[in-house]
Amino acid sequence: MKQGQSIRRIAAFALIGLCAASWAALGLSIAFDLPRALKVSAVIAAAFSTEAMIWGGGALLGWTAFANRARLWKKITGSA
Repeated sequence: MKQGQSIRRIAAFALIGLCAASWAALGLSIAFDLPRALKVSAVIAAAFSTEAMIWGGGALLGWTAFANRARLWKKITGSA
């Protein structure tokens, strides 16, 4: 594996991990009935980390992934 590919893989896993951790924090803040300010902060963190994962993933995969999103969507869903 080339060095560039391993850096992209590490960055992708970091983005996915960050997003998963922020959503877990949101779930825990709801489950433990934390104060409203902490819940709002967790929602904002989850939203920003999800957005970062989407745009970061697009940058890592290349912008053609966004350009071919209709073809990709059909491939994922199996629709004709």
